[in-house]
Amino acid sequence: MDSLRAAFEAKSEEYNRLTQSYAQSLVKEFGSNKKARGFLREQLAKYSSQETHEFIELMIKVLERIALNQ
Repeated sequence: MDSLRAAFEAKSEEYNRLTQSYAQSLVKEFGSNKKARGFLREQLAKYSSQETHEFIELMIKVLERIALNQ
C-alpha cells in the first residue's frame, strides 16, 4: 500500500510540474497571463471533446492561480 501511495504522489507531483510548465510556456508565448487565458477560452469554442474542455479549464485555473500569486 505504501508503494502505491508513493507512486501516486510521484505521479501527482510530475503532473503538477507539467501543468505549471505548460502554463508558463503559454504566458511566455502570449506575453501575458491574461492573453494566454483568452487564448484558452477561445479554444473552448473550437473543441467539443469533454476531455479537451476539462484540460482547457484546468489550464485556465492554473493560470489564474499564477496570476493571483504574482
